[in-house]
Amino acid sequence: MYWLIFDVNAFSRSYEVEVILYPIMHSTLSPHGIVRFFRVPKSGLINESSLGYHRMLTTTVLFITVLLMAQCSGSEPETTITATANVAPTAAPTPTSTLGPTATPFATPTAIPATSTVTPPAGLQRGGILRFAIPEGPPHSDPHLTASSSLASWGAGLAYSRLFKFDTANGNSTVVCDLCDTWEQTAPLTFKILLRDDVTWQNLPPLNGRPVTAQDVVYSLNRQANAGYANSPLLSNITEFTAVGEREILIRLNSPDSEVLEKLADSHSRIVAKEAVEVSGDLRRGPTVGSGPWIASEVHAETTILIANPDYDDDEFPYLDGIDIQFIPSESVRVAGMRSKVIDLAQASRDSITDARERFEEIRYIGIDNPAAGIEIALNTNRSPMDKQAVREAMMLTLDPYPILDYPGSDIIVTIVGGTYQDSSLGLPPYAGWWRIIYDFEDRFNDPDLANTLLATASLKPTDNVIIKVGEFGQEYIDQANEMAAGLASVGIRADVERVSTRVFGDEVWITGDYDIMVGAPPPISSTTAYLFAVHHSDGPWNTTGYSNPEIDRLIEAQAREYDSAKRGDMLFEIQQLILAGSHRFIAKTRTTHWMLWDYVNDFKPYTPRGDTDFLTRVWLTAKE
Repeated sequence: MYWLIFDVNAFSRSYEVEVILYPIMHSTLSPHGIVRFFRVPKSGLINESSLGYHRMLTTTVLFITVLLMAQCSGSEPETTITATANVAPTAAPTPTSTLGPTATPFATPTAIPATSTVTPPAGLQRGGILRFAIPEGPPHSDPHLTASSSLASWGAGLAYSRLFKFDTANGNSTVVCDLCDTWEQTAPLTFKILLRDDVTWQNLPPLNGRPVTAQDVVYSLNRQANAGYANSPLLSNITEFTAVGEREILIRLNSPDSEVLEKLADSHSRIVAKEAVEVSGDLRRGPTVGSGPWIASEVHAETTILIANPDYDDDEFPYLDGIDIQFIPSESVRVAGMRSKVIDLAQASRDSITDARERFEEIRYIGIDNPAAGIEIALNTNRSPMDKQAVREAMMLTLDPYPILDYPGSDIIVTIVGGTYQDSSLGLPPYAGWWRIIYDFEDRFNDPDLANTLLATASLKPTDNVIIKVGEFGQEYIDQANEMAAGLASVGIRADVERVSTRVFGDEVWITGDYDIMVGAPPPISSTTAYLFAVHHSDGPWNTTGYSNPEIDRLIEAQAREYDSAKRGDMLFEIQQLILAGSHRFIAKTRTTHWMLWDYVNDFKPYTPRGDTDFLTRVWLTAKE
């Protein structure tokens, strides 16, 4: 099964679209959310709802997508790569819409923030091999020829560095240097980046430990930007990469882009070497030689084994000797491996974890909330009676999406907090309390009396019955649709629930907007700006609710050019307020990825902005009893 990904050019009113095939690994496609550690009572698992402190969702990724079935094949380009100088990706057209506030450039020069200092934990025991299991592995080992999260985040892609990365040491999502040392914005569309002078390729042929140079980085980014390559959309607004000497790189943009550094820090923007590519013409079968903290020791279809790089530039990390990643599609097999301690941690369903804990109280649970992959509700404002603002407001008032915050007998172990508001905006307000907006708009839900009052003024017709079209993404989606139908019935609106396959849902809902009310998965997200332009802009090709607001359009266009993070954060907050005020689209519930792990696994905190899994270097093991 595949995602057909449409990369919408966020800087053009014409919305150029590039199509690529993306093998589904939905559980890790957008793993950017709130990480919670719970010690769960044996009587059952804690609900994934909000507890303790909450952080806002990281600015994540935004390619608007259509779900296709497994008939799609041959998605990876077979082109043999040859080195070319400055292969410029397709330039983004200059916007024709009215510009918003003038973008504030970064100060010149600007040093990127230093990575947080990590104090070794008390009782740290270095060494050991962490063995864990996930549902799906990568199709091959070339990070530029697949958008697979299992390669970039959980596989051999971990051997490679990036130009930038995310500082996740304290639950942050700040962009910091990986291969770079400093950077500055020398002009509105030009960045100058200075590389570190102490980074070498891993001591394996054909690189054999030589220094990483500016030419290596430029080669790799130009290769990634090749038209048709899976991760080229990340660099589509960059027109040129130039190496100046051994350490300096110039990057020129087509249009101002407030997300450019995040795209270069994306887990898919891995830096590879020309010599390695030339061994076989691509890197599908290796050799995997990077400059990161892990060396790919063994790479097979069922497993990837990585060992700590002894020559890594930060000699404090990793804490482990290595990682053994098993790709096991069967959940029952993953759970069986956990029960026998053949596996130290694994992805599993909440029910499976509950069953395992009935026998093993030493098994812990981690839930990762992901609002980008939750349950979305949208109301089609082009159809009666949703064309009336009062009716839409009343429909929302019949819902009670708020989480229960008290769980007797449960014990929160850790909640990752930190970050800033501007780090985390999807332009779509979900329900949970970590979004500041909910405190301003919580009176828009769960008030049947007010709903009846509003409907009394709306002059509904007897024929104003609606159909709730729900995608079969799982039972929780069906339950949400039925709950909404019951809520509408309580205020006199008849709503029938129509279940459709995910394929039909993609065609009829995401593409054509053929629905009265829809309940389903939101399009997987990869960039705030692209999502806002495609889904919430009046001219957006995926604006299927038909809602239009000139002020939303102006703010969407302005935030795309705003380099000052605080100003951009204020714009995004205002956009979210206006979206929710329109009562036409919101996230009713987040999706949670569940991990089960033995209590001897320490500091496994999978907070992964844009698929960044640098946290694995800080995981450590206590001696088993």
